[in-house]
Amino acid sequence: MDSGFEPKILICVECGQEFVFTTNAQEYFAEKGYTEDPKRCKHCYMKHKRDKREGHIVEKPA
Repeated sequence: MDSGFEPKILICVECGQEFVFTTNAQEYFAEKGYTEDPKRCKHCYMKHKRDKREGHIVEKPA
Protein backbone atom coordinates (compact mmCIF):
# COMPACT_ATOMS: atom_id res chain seq x y z
CA MET A 1 0.00 0.00 0.00
CA ASP A 2 1.48 3.35 -1.08
CA SER A 3 0.96 6.08 1.50
CA GLY A 4 2.36 8.83 -0.70
CA PHE A 5 5.00 9.63 1.89
CA GLU A 6 8.77 9.37 1.37
CA PRO A 7 11.33 9.15 4.18
CA LYS A 8 12.77 12.59 5.03
CA ILE A 9 16.17 13.42 6.49
CA LEU A 10 15.77 16.08 9.19
CA ILE A 11 18.22 17.85 11.52
CA CYS A 12 17.61 17.75 15.29
CA VAL A 13 17.43 21.23 16.86
CA GLU A 14 18.97 19.89 20.09
CA CYS A 15 21.97 17.80 19.01
CA GLY A 16 22.34 18.80 15.35
CA GLN A 17 22.36 15.19 14.13
CA GLU A 18 20.45 13.96 11.12
CA PHE A 19 17.51 11.64 11.71
CA VAL A 20 15.00 9.95 9.44
CA PHE A 21 11.34 10.95 9.56
CA THR A 22 10.00 7.60 8.39
CA THR A 23 6.91 7.04 6.28
CA ASN A 24 5.22 5.34 9.25
CA ALA A 25 5.96 8.33 11.48
CA GLN A 26 4.65 10.70 8.80
CA GLU A 27 1.42 8.69 8.57
CA TYR A 28 1.07 8.85 12.37
CA PHE A 29 1.64 12.63 12.37
CA ALA A 30 -0.96 13.05 9.60
CA GLU A 31 -3.52 10.93 11.48
CA LYS A 32 -3.00 13.08 14.60
CA GLY A 33 -3.41 16.27 12.58
CA TYR A 34 0.16 17.47 13.16
CA THR A 35 1.17 19.90 10.43
CA GLU A 36 4.87 20.35 11.26
CA ASP A 37 7.72 17.87 11.01
CA PRO A 38 9.37 16.80 14.28
CA LYS A 39 12.18 19.07 15.50
CA ARG A 40 14.05 16.55 17.63
CA CYS A 41 15.50 13.08 17.07
CA LYS A 42 14.00 10.30 19.18
CA HIS A 43 16.75 10.49 21.83
CA CYS A 44 16.45 14.28 22.26
CA TYR A 45 12.64 14.09 22.14
CA MET A 46 12.63 11.59 25.01
CA LYS A 47 15.09 13.72 27.02
CA HIS A 48 13.01 16.86 26.37
CA LYS A 49 9.83 15.04 27.42
CA ARG A 50 11.49 13.75 30.62
CA ASP A 51 12.96 17.17 31.47
CA LYS A 52 9.56 18.81 30.91
CA ARG A 53 7.82 16.22 33.11
CA GLU A 54 10.40 16.73 35.88
CA GLY A 55 9.96 20.51 35.77
CA HIS A 56 13.34 21.36 34.22
CA ILE A 57 11.67 23.11 31.29
CA VAL A 58 9.24 25.98 31.70
CA GLU A 59 6.85 26.42 28.79
CA LYS A 60 6.47 29.87 27.27
CA PRO A 61 3.03 31.40 27.91
CA ALA A 62 0.75 31.40 24.87
